[in-house]
Amino acid sequence: MAAAAARRIKSAERTLALLELFSREQRPFTVGRIAKGLGIPQPSASMLLRNLQELGYLEHDPHSRTFTPSIRVALLGSWIDHRFGAAGAIGKHLSELHLRVGQTAYVGIQNGASAQYVLTRRSDIPGSFDVSSGMYRSLTCSAMGRVLLSLAPDAEVLSWARRCNAEETEDRLRVREGEFLDLIRTVRGRGYAETDGDVTPGLGAIAVSFASPMSGAPLAVGVGGPTAMIQGGKQEILAALGEFTAHFERPAALAAA
Repeated sequence: MAAAAARRIKSAERTLALLELFSREQRPFTVGRIAKGLGIPQPSASMLLRNLQELGYLEHDPHSRTFTPSIRVALLGSWIDHRFGAAGAIGKHLSELHLRVGQTAYVGIQNGASAQYVLTRRSDIPGSFDVSSGMYRSLTCSAMGRVLLSLAPDAEVLSWARRCNAEETEDRLRVREGEFLDLIRTVRGRGYAETDGDVTPGLGAIAVSFASPMSGAPLAVGVGGPTAMIQGGKQEILAALGEFTAHFERPAALAAA
């Protein structure tokens, strides 16, 4: 029974990952490319694609041997577009941000004890900030994680810091509670968080918070790249992030406990 449930969960995860792959690349894919993109064996990819095709969610071109989402997938989200049309503006404004600063731009959320990218616009510059939708980062060591934590009261910040430290497998990503709380207070005062090789040596990021147009939940928008470029273009990046958040209501930080 537990094994069957685990298989269903894995199948659901792969289906969503496949849809994100199509959304990110915006082109048809062969079985081999999908297997590589999802990091799964080709027989597993073939079975997933066959099942989704039979359900009408994918179309198959026998000549090019490629798969693409069907109109049924588009219609699934039609009610979301109707109810939350403003959410589509996030992607538009993120693309504008990416083009303006010339570095990777992203939107992220807090997902448990991690920060997770939910939308990205990656830079093609060699050695750039290479992230994709769905990837996780340290909640306490990433710019997006820190700016989201800055919206919580001190007691909650410390609780998350302890949980992150307990779950972290790398000593370098564990934080000292007192120093981290001081850092979060600095983030609150500045209105933005920044990193300089904290997660990946040589790469840094700057992030600010804004409110989801769908639910009002706090989101983070950031720019990442080589630390020299991020620090050298810091004022321009902050100005561009400010223009982005001006399109959405910014959540106010909660009073420190």
